[in-house]
Amino acid sequence: MRLYAWGQLVVAFGLCWQLFFGWVLSAPDTLNLDFRQWWALSGIALVLTGFIVMVVSQRGGRDRQGVEMP
Repeated sequence: MRLYAWGQLVVAFGLCWQLFFGWVLSAPDTLNLDFRQWWALSGIALVLTGFIVMVVSQRGGRDRQGVEMP
């Protein structure tokens, strides 16, 4: 469960990262467009990394804490 929670945290951080650089800083003359796009793309990479961590944590064979298996 601990690894899954870390994955959720990374996804949440990546979404906030995208919001900040893609929407908050979208005012004209705030930042260069190329700069903002690369930072928003790095947010996408964080989201994908978090999803991968969450999937790996749910793989069979791992000791799942707090989950009862019949």
